[in-house]
Formats: sequence, structure tokens, C-alpha cells
Amino acid sequence: MKKYLFFAFILAFSVSLSAQTMPSLNSSDASKAGLEAVSKNNPDQTAQIKSALEKDTGLQKEAINYLKNNPDTAKSVAGIVKKNGGSNKGLMKSILGDKDLTTAAIEYISSNPELLSKAMKLVGM
Repeated sequence: MKKYLFFAFILAFSVSLSAQTMPSLNSSDASKAGLEAVSKNNPDQTAQIKSALEKDTGLQKEAINYLKNNPDTAKSVAGIVKKNGGSNKGLMKSILGDKDLTTAAIEYISSNPELLSKAMKLVGM
């Protein structure tokens, strides 16, 4: 009798595990999830990276080049460049005004140790 009870328990456990599914994310959901993950891990770091992007032209160029070359963000950046005319400072203000582009730029900088270090030095960390 114990064997049947144990077998029934194992069968029920394996059926419950196989019935669970993982939700899928598209690229925009993934970028939003990435920003939320960065924000939850260190909300101050996100603000510091934004501040550094507003101040430093070298960091702005790196982020803009990344956004131009990224297939997910290239169209949005091209539209902003047309509207803005091309100055890095104005372009960066527009990028930081767009949540998806801001997310992509912050993820890029936070995943690149050299750029992250540069950003943190700019804000005094």
C-alpha cells in the first residue's frame, strides 16, 4: 500500500510541474524588465547613470552610437536625429525623455564595466 501511495505522490508531483509554463517576453518587454531589474538592484545607480549621460559628451557619444547600431532602437534614434538636427546634447535629452531608449542606454552602460566606471566617476562615486 505504501508503494502505491508513494507512486501516486510522484505522479501527481510530476504532473503539476509539467503543467506550469513560463511566460515569454518580446524585446520591448525584455528591455522594460531590464530597467526594472537594474532599478530594483540599485535605484541610485540608474539615476547616477542618467546624470552622467546628461553631463559627459564622451559617454553620450558611446550611448548614442550603441542606440544607433542596436536594431531594436535604431528607428527611434533615427527619428529623434531628424527632429533634433544632430547635437549630442539635444539628442541625449530626447533619448532620456523616451523610456525605452533610456532603458536601453542604461542597460548598455551598466553592462559595460568601463563605461559604468566612467559614469560613476562623473557623479563622484
